[in-house]
Amino acid sequence: MRHQIWKKGTALTAAFALAVVPALAGCGSEQKEKAADSGKSGEQDKEKKEMAMGRYLEEDVTLPEGCGDIADMTMLEDGSLRVCYIRSGEGAFYTDSSDGGKTWGETKNLAELLGIDPEKYTVSYPKLGANGGIFLTIYPFSENVEEMSYYYISPDGTNQKMDIGKELSSGYVTDARFTHNNTVIINDFGTALVEISLDDGSIVRKYEEGGTVSCFAVLGKHLIAVTDTTLHYYNLETGEPLEDETALTEQITSDETNLQLTSTSSFPMVFTEGDEEDSIFYTDDKGMYRYSFGGSVVEQVIDGNLNRISSPDISLVSMVRDKDGNFYLAVQDSSADMGRTGKILKYAYSPDTPATPDTELTVYSLTDNTYIRQVAALFQKKYPDIYLNLEIGITDEEAVTSTDALKNLNTEIMAGNGPDVLVMDGIPSDTYVEKGMLKDISGILDKIEEEDGILDNIRESYVQEDGSQYVMPVRFGIPMLQGQGEDVTAVTDLASMADTLEKYQSEYSEMHMPMSLLVGGADTFIRQFADVNAPAWLKEDGTLDEAAVTEYLEQANRIYQTGKTGIDALKAQGFAVYSIGERNMMSDISASAISVLGGYYKLSVGRLLSPDGLALLYSAEQEETNLTHSLWNGQAQNCFIPEQTVGISAKAAEPEAAEKLVEFLFSKEGQETGASEGFPVNEAVYDSEEYWAVGDENGNLGTLGSGNVETGEYIEFDIVRADEETTKRVQELGKTLTQPSEQNEIILEAVASNGSRYLEGEISLEEAAKGAIQQVNLYLSE
Repeated sequence: MRHQIWKKGTALTAAFALAVVPALAGCGSEQKEKAADSGKSGEQDKEKKEMAMGRYLEEDVTLPEGCGDIADMTMLEDGSLRVCYIRSGEGAFYTDSSDGGKTWGETKNLAELLGIDPEKYTVSYPKLGANGGIFLTIYPFSENVEEMSYYYISPDGTNQKMDIGKELSSGYVTDARFTHNNTVIINDFGTALVEISLDDGSIVRKYEEGGTVSCFAVLGKHLIAVTDTTLHYYNLETGEPLEDETALTEQITSDETNLQLTSTSSFPMVFTEGDEEDSIFYTDDKGMYRYSFGGSVVEQVIDGNLNRISSPDISLVSMVRDKDGNFYLAVQDSSADMGRTGKILKYAYSPDTPATPDTELTVYSLTDNTYIRQVAALFQKKYPDIYLNLEIGITDEEAVTSTDALKNLNTEIMAGNGPDVLVMDGIPSDTYVEKGMLKDISGILDKIEEEDGILDNIRESYVQEDGSQYVMPVRFGIPMLQGQGEDVTAVTDLASMADTLEKYQSEYSEMHMPMSLLVGGADTFIRQFADVNAPAWLKEDGTLDEAAVTEYLEQANRIYQTGKTGIDALKAQGFAVYSIGERNMMSDISASAISVLGGYYKLSVGRLLSPDGLALLYSAEQEETNLTHSLWNGQAQNCFIPEQTVGISAKAAEPEAAEKLVEFLFSKEGQETGASEGFPVNEAVYDSEEYWAVGDENGNLGTLGSGNVETGEYIEFDIVRADEETTKRVQELGKTLTQPSEQNEIILEAVASNGSRYLEGEISLEEAAKGAIQQVNLYLSE
């Protein structure tokens, strides 16, 4: 069962370098002159003279009132900034700013300009021209009305219908770019680029027919087509192919994500014309670059790690440059609500700011960490003199085990070369505390406690007998269970869960599974199912309790075997293979709400991480009133799931910067970031009405739909904010949980690697338990 979430009422509806040179003093003649001028002031400021100066700094542009998703942005010929955006439930609008986004002019409704009925049609993929023209698609809500049509609104407001449907193989125009030849080039849903005359709507020529176009750019007389494998260049005057720009092609294709289009409303890269003839700028998730056609060097203008460009929440929509050399990026920020929210980021050159921060702060995480990447952009904006470097212990590209990664980390720390801050998720924090490898952070947390408060039940779980504290989770999850009322009531521990699922044994197949976590296979199931069980496995001396591990594997096997037929069928189809990131996604219970509603899963278990997630559970339960959710207890009771547990290394090279980061993580500003990554522990944020009041002013978050390939049935329901009673119950529940479920990766790897062999029938229960014990003890002895 597959599903997709989209924002209700949105007008962006879809039917289904040879070398890279860092720019230490900006780019182009204008910025270079500024940097030179700043260098002359060295006699007055010795420190500035000794370091390279000049860097682009990021700031947020004030958005038009009611701006939701941004559809497009351009710089008009008169220097005004124009943005086309969506108002939730109202449609597509555009407005102009003559002062770089400080103020906005009259707002115009595209549906009204076209004279269409908003109850029958929606405006899709509006694209803006520098001359004031707009190209867009009109898409019908109902099959009972005529098919989609295409329009050009000229600068004087005249509407021209473009009769081009018969020329398109897909029918869906996902992007459009205006040329200086009074034509527009559209992307025929990746199958071809079609150039259309704005005079009469005729087809001028087609490019890349039969290929796959991820995105494209019109830059002066050049057309750049980015395909799924490489870049192609064309002369817009003649339509003829041009020679390869080797440096640019090699630089862009060195990152595969630049060639992958994963959304029809944002792009892997955005381009704009340069500061000199035949020069261009482009931005990807690593930063902003400058290139001159025919050149051999791609120059990095802005390092994305120093701002939000590299944030995983940011998706690129459009890019422009004003006459003063400032850059504007229109982006979608997925960290807000359930869908994307538009933002405009401005980058202005500051000659008095060091080109590279003089302090580098290293943060270690065992696996890639979306939340830290999100926070890094905000932290570096607040502290531009600190560069945050995220070091990853295990990547999908390297065959490094958890044990090897932790051994490497320990070696580096003991040698004095380790990270400054550690994200302890998966790392045995008790061992690090006992060996004196972490710094006391109680003073930092006391400060936050005085200003905003910290959830006492979470913090007290980590306070030592002498009052010191060395680690603290930044966020937390609540283990939840969802299913039919009688089943949820019956599940009180591991054995009762196995009993409940075995009752429905005759109903299971690949289209009707017992539990959500099973679809990842034995190894993933054992890891994810450990959330409320792992705390019971440890003895006081830190070794594993063989009886508890045996009990866990025995009951996990009973549950796994109920779905074995379906699991084997999924494996045969190649669906039971998951990366680390996908495993983590599976543990979010809200992702399975629609599958429980549709009967694909009998039970769903996992972590509830946000008010958005609660809205999904609640909305499914409004559709099927016998569905309910409850706290999930296993071998351990009353658990919370620590998320982003942090500590400062006792041997930190940058202790002051490390303290600033940790304080920021627990501050209101830091806790308001990454809403989907777990509930905040900052009490002021956790208790605020704003935090729980997700969705629009009416509490609407979107619509969720899912198709059942077995029956052909399609389920769709609105996602709405949980009511006050449900919200209050979960909010209070979060304050009563006292048992942290630490995810020690060494233990998880030992139990999962041995336990999965038992679940697959390769070894006995006794062999699996003893194998896990021996593996952990071997690590402890080293």
